[in-house]
Amino acid sequence: MRNKLIAAGLLGFFAFLNSPAALAVDTPILTWERGKEHNIVLGGNTNVADWKIQLVSPNQESLAFHMSKQNANGYVVYSVNIPSTYKLGIYTVETSGAGLPKKVVAGVSIVNMISYNLLQIPIKLIILLLTLVFLIATLSIMRMKKYEQIQYLRPTPSAQLPNFVASFYRLRGQSVDSLKKSLFKFLLIREGELTHKISPTLWALLPALSLLLGSLVAKSGQVVGGVVHVSVALFFLTALIGVIDPYSGFTAAIGFAFVQTIVGNVTSVSSLMSLFAVGAGWAVPGIISSLYQDMFRKDNYSSALKRVLPDIFASLMGGLIFLDSELLTNSFANHVGPISEINLLIPALVVVAIFARMHFERYILRDLHLTGENYQVRVLTLPRVVSPRTVAFAALYFIGTIYVWTRSLGFALIVGIMMAVPISLLVVRFDSPKIQYFGKLQRNILIEGLLLCGLMYLIFIQVSDMPFDVNQKGKFFILYSALVLFIHGFLSAIIDTSNREQVAA
Repeated sequence: MRNKLIAAGLLGFFAFLNSPAALAVDTPILTWERGKEHNIVLGGNTNVADWKIQLVSPNQESLAFHMSKQNANGYVVYSVNIPSTYKLGIYTVETSGAGLPKKVVAGVSIVNMISYNLLQIPIKLIILLLTLVFLIATLSIMRMKKYEQIQYLRPTPSAQLPNFVASFYRLRGQSVDSLKKSLFKFLLIREGELTHKISPTLWALLPALSLLLGSLVAKSGQVVGGVVHVSVALFFLTALIGVIDPYSGFTAAIGFAFVQTIVGNVTSVSSLMSLFAVGAGWAVPGIISSLYQDMFRKDNYSSALKRVLPDIFASLMGGLIFLDSELLTNSFANHVGPISEINLLIPALVVVAIFARMHFERYILRDLHLTGENYQVRVLTLPRVVSPRTVAFAALYFIGTIYVWTRSLGFALIVGIMMAVPISLLVVRFDSPKIQYFGKLQRNILIEGLLLCGLMYLIFIQVSDMPFDVNQKGKFFILYSALVLFIHGFLSAIIDTSNREQVAA
């Protein structure tokens, strides 16, 4: 009994591990930001298994703290996630135990989020890491012979364009042709075919209009802490254009980055990385969703599932990439809301837009066949999924991102390189080792990707029960994600080598 009362009295003095305001032992009211996880350490000479702790207010639903496993010294970490919609105000922390009355041991002032640190927002960090695991793991699977060929139809242009439009038409063609042969170049061309089928004039002019729109978004934003606040409406409008025509989303990103640079807003590594995150939200969802739709269709399902699964999961993947770009952009700022009012509505609208685009394009292709219009079949057999420059960029971006989150250069270097290794393995193919059993494996890119994400989620649950504060658990989330991708990348390279040997035999 005595030990328990002593522990309760010390509650206000223990390290509230992610709240600087809680470090002052003479402060009776602790300040916690809503939208984050907060921690309390308790234990020692007491039976912590009998403790129950709640954040209580008479006008708001109480929040129960989650208790971790005990460490070697008998201490546990109690954690509570404060929802972003939780009412601001003064709350109390109450403890209770078997046969003991409730005790108010601390007061807490709930305030708006001040700094957007993804390590302290586990659910959003996990969403981003699961997307990354699925993306890199499935890219590793795409090296298989089963997935390496992609194609599309292109109608032969028949209409003469006005000279003004024709100049923009040639400019777009020349700018894409100047890119080195790669999967990215092929997909930029392929995904522009929808607007080309609708109107060659639209195909020619939309990139220039998007360049101006990206510049407008950059100019209209308010810069705080070196990262620009972007209007949700403008951000979504530009992303919608990128869904319809990823090349135009790419030019919008160029316009955005150009204006941000010339006005002097790009003054740090974080602000530079935020430009790439914004650009990814505009250009990548359309490309990624189309690529995955194509890959998912090459797997074996029932005819009924094959009509819906590729479109649904590919659309969801595009929406997740958009959501991740929002999360990354905010995580690079030392303030809240470079892209203001983040919620799931805008990513959900992106998913719907991608799904609608797929079906509209299918209708256009059907009309192309029915009218008997002349068209060309263009095919790309992937010599490799990524280029060495892509690997170098990915490694630097991983290292920079992890450093911004953790402020630990050593940790960032080790984990960033680990994450880049499975991508680097996509550049080359090995002659050995060849394992006969692996050569017989029939891989399914969707099922394997989902199983790997399921494994990662189980790991996240186990880490959540460890007696660490939220920042330490965030580092473990990142480290285990890198480790799983590292192992999966090597296994995928061996399976690919063994499979090709089997086919050749």
